[in-house]
Amino acid sequence: MKARLASLLFILCLLAMNVTPTSFEPALIKGLSFAAWWHGLYSTPEADRSLELLAQTGAEWLALIVTCYQENIHSTEIGCLTGSRTPTDDDLRHAIQVARRLGLKVLLKPHLDLDDDPAHWRGEISFTEESDWQAWFASYSRFIQHYAQLAQAERVEMFCVGVELERTTVREADWREIVSRVRELYHGLLIYAANHSGEEFRIKFWDALDYIGVDAYYPLTDEEDPTVEELEAAWGPHLSRLRGLSARWGRPVIFTEIGYRSLDGTNIAPWDWQAQGPIDLQEQADCYLAFFQTFWRQHDWFRGVFWWAWSTDPDQGGPQDTGYTPHDKPAEAIIREFFQEP
Repeated sequence: MKARLASLLFILCLLAMNVTPTSFEPALIKGLSFAAWWHGLYSTPEADRSLELLAQTGAEWLALIVTCYQENIHSTEIGCLTGSRTPTDDDLRHAIQVARRLGLKVLLKPHLDLDDDPAHWRGEISFTEESDWQAWFASYSRFIQHYAQLAQAERVEMFCVGVELERTTVREADWREIVSRVRELYHGLLIYAANHSGEEFRIKFWDALDYIGVDAYYPLTDEEDPTVEELEAAWGPHLSRLRGLSARWGRPVIFTEIGYRSLDGTNIAPWDWQAQGPIDLQEQADCYLAFFQTFWRQHDWFRGVFWWAWSTDPDQGGPQDTGYTPHDKPAEAIIREFFQEP
């Protein structure tokens, strides 16, 4: 009886926020990531205009990115550089309010990056001493709870408890404690964004969350100019494994990130944001099309996507840009086709 009452209260809290628990959320999430790495950018008229352009693609969601930092992979203190790189809370509130006016739902997605450790990345954060692990989780808990409180206050529909922290997520009990503390503060839908490297299959706490999140930068072919059919075939093994992961845990899968640069060979290593090469707008568009034609009808277990990424600069993109944004490129037409279909 107590368990039933708790479940009922949880659902009522979600409904009060206009948020629906996963089992009542049949619609596909049509999302784009809205990203800035400097304070103030989310609050500019240019960012407001960029959000208007984002909404015109047919997107119904945005993933709002805020990044805090620790010095290196062995640091135990996490800080938010709100005087420089980290968007302020007011910046986030502004972007959320503009999104609301445009009819967009929001996933608030705090990231943790390294401030002064160019040889490593967040997925390598780890410690040898138990005292350091405990200090790091205490700091991480303070960091993520702050944004959980902001998400609750702003009635955000979904909140991400972590992103690609793959050497930490082996510590199941610590992460269950993180999720439990966030649940006390935030009453919407919860997700974790696992790295595509295999972290998604190693995590043992998916049952504590509402969705399985994957940052899906899977390598597809080893060709620089594959056909759409070859790209779709390359997705086959990944689709099968992810469908099995969803069935194992009884949770739908969302691609919390997926993206391709408009660069020749982008399908080979989609995560490589530093690669050099000739512009290839068509390969980017083909990768988008292959994704949609592979996943967009898998409604029983696949629940949607947040494309990486849309800038606060409304002029970013275009036919001379080799970055991830689909804006003003053939890839944007693919998004519009699938996001705007009935």
